[in-house]
Amino acid sequence: MVNEMIFTFKGKNIIPTKQALNELSNINLNLSEIPKILENGFSIRKRKKNIIEKGIIKKTKIINVVIVDMGNYFKLIHVGKFTLTKKFKKNGS
Repeated sequence: MVNEMIFTFKGKNIIPTKQALNELSNINLNLSEIPKILENGFSIRKRKKNIIEKGIIKKTKIINVVIVDMGNYFKLIHVGKFTLTKKFKKNGS
């Protein structure tokens, strides 16, 4: 049996999609960092009511995560990294 670590945000478990796990791996990020980004990050763009997108600045990149509120848990649907632009410099670091 695999011993999975459970990560939460606002009292709900965060369940990643297979695609999100691949994206985490591609940018060398650990699932344990997702709650920290959601709690401490800034809003990237306006999304639908049940979707949250937050980001943090790491050096010259922005790491962003997107979760969907499924009611009793959050589904992690995207993790990405993009270059910091002037638009976002006012938000962080």
